[in-house]
Amino acid sequence: MDTETKPYAEIKTATKQLVDALLAMNVNNRSMRQNVIKRYAEDIKAGKWMFTNQGIGITKSGLLADGQHRLEAIKLCEYPPIPLLLVHGLDDNVQIAVDSHSKRNARDMLHFAFGARVSQKAPAIGNVILRHSRNQWTGTFSNSNLMEIIREYHGEIDDVVNVPKNGNFFAAPFLASFVIQLKLRPDLKNGIFDFMRKVENGEMLDKTMPEFHFRNYVATSTKIKGGTDMQKERLIKCTKALVASLKNEKMGVLRA
Repeated sequence: MDTETKPYAEIKTATKQLVDALLAMNVNNRSMRQNVIKRYAEDIKAGKWMFTNQGIGITKSGLLADGQHRLEAIKLCEYPPIPLLLVHGLDDNVQIAVDSHSKRNARDMLHFAFGARVSQKAPAIGNVILRHSRNQWTGTFSNSNLMEIIREYHGEIDDVVNVPKNGNFFAAPFLASFVIQLKLRPDLKNGIFDFMRKVENGEMLDKTMPEFHFRNYVATSTKIKGGTDMQKERLIKCTKALVASLKNEKMGVLRA
């Protein structure tokens, strides 16, 4: 499908060819929940299926974004000719928005938008960003709050998490700092990523460089367990070192 296609809707009658073609687009979607499929199938067989505004969502790149359980139920019932609302041309990141308003777990919410490595890191990164943005370092947030912040920073999270060679080198607060700064200054993307690489490999660093002091902090702080206070400290120190590096400033001590 043309990536410039504007969203549009159409009503189609379910056929074997149509339903199977739509299910073939279910490449990056969630795993099936058989109890949901069974419930839909029972409604269809009992004549209780109703045509509503709940459409079958298809993204610009031709992936199924929503409606997989309804389609599987139709298939289970041997493709009765019931009306379907097809919505084409949805944004490729729509799954996060779709899932954030339903009772699905965080892993399901993130599977569509990210690869395995990023989907594992995104909730922790999003949690730190959410606390920072609200200056709220105690308490908990709802899944919808978390998914909204991840959706807002989706591109930056994807970029940042894929920079380190060792996916576990930077703790979530450090990654959150990189993500926030990348969002604020996308023009400094290369400088931010260069800072990350220098800190990780540790080569050609001297004691006047922010990268040197931050690398030492990364090494020592990973041995310290702490709650949100430690998350906040890590975020602040990472940001200070990163900003100093981007400004080509020297550093003697890294303070919070």
